[in-house]
Amino acid sequence: MKSGEIRYVLTSSNTSQGFYTFIPDLIRGLRKIYILKGAPGSGKSTFIRLLGESLSEKGYEIEFWISALDPVNPDGVHIPRLGTAVINGSLPQPIDPRYPGATGHIIYLGEYRNKKELNGKTREIIELTDRQEEQNGKAYEVLKNAGQAREQVKTAARVCLHMGNISKLIEELASELLREQPGERHYFASAVTADGVVNYIDEISNECRRRYILKGPPGSGKSLVITELAQLARKKGYFLEYYHCGFEVESIVMVIIRNLQLALIDGGNMELSVKPWDIVVDMTTYLDNYNPEEAAARSSEAGRNYESLLLDAQVKLENAHSTLKELKKIYTGFMDFEQLDKRRQEILEEIINHGSRPQFL
Repeated sequence: MKSGEIRYVLTSSNTSQGFYTFIPDLIRGLRKIYILKGAPGSGKSTFIRLLGESLSEKGYEIEFWISALDPVNPDGVHIPRLGTAVINGSLPQPIDPRYPGATGHIIYLGEYRNKKELNGKTREIIELTDRQEEQNGKAYEVLKNAGQAREQVKTAARVCLHMGNISKLIEELASELLREQPGERHYFASAVTADGVVNYIDEISNECRRRYILKGPPGSGKSLVITELAQLARKKGYFLEYYHCGFEVESIVMVIIRNLQLALIDGGNMELSVKPWDIVVDMTTYLDNYNPEEAAARSSEAGRNYESLLLDAQVKLENAHSTLKELKKIYTGFMDFEQLDKRRQEILEEIINHGSRPQFL
């Protein structure tokens, strides 16, 4: 049997507004949702990863939802064909089923501990949990300040925005690329993590036959053009995938129209492997009286401040991540992973059998 395709997308990030995840939106409307609850190190990510790999081996296309908290581990797996997802419900933004017992089922991994009492570890757990919360709080405060610095960086180009020129560009691109099933899904194009900023833009858009890459400084209208074009496409009935900035949730970095195999990308200063069929749009040509040297001089101090704050936040996130690892070590030592493996196999059979039965909606 041929293995099903595995796709990786970022569903959370440490943003200027704090931790943010799209998982509550992504699971809305699914037929079946399994929500794993448990302490750090109780095996949630391993459960999700092994379950997803088993489903892929059985020929199902799966989508792993990657977290900014630990980019090497998933916070969810979605099986589109079965309308099912298994997710980590113990995120900084807790997730609970909308219809408990009907479409949403909670699995408490704490029930699979070897010893119910965490003998001699209570004080250490409290200290580590409080320390991690404090470290994350400091990181989010720095990211909030970085967001303010980022806004100052955008000012140099933003004051030159000519909405008439931008509207004309949107009309031209719309007539060119919009020549069917409506809907939309939201992910992150990048994520701010303890390892720095990570993104999968090149990989995610690799299969697109056309990519429109908008280049230009912050504030030159790239996200505005992409958002407006996406709204036009949505009105025409296309299904869209929105990819948000991992730092500014409201900013759209990429939109993919899958049935057209087309991507709109905010290239900014991002390193992308430009292909022969890509169309690069220079947004500075749509600005009024824009002088690159003057703009660089005006935004240089804010830019340096932004980069410095981002590095500071990364250090604080690294500290929080190190503390989280210590917590995981404690809880992992108390887990009965053999019993947890048996439960995972039961869930695997449930998911497959549920998907093979007719659905009456």
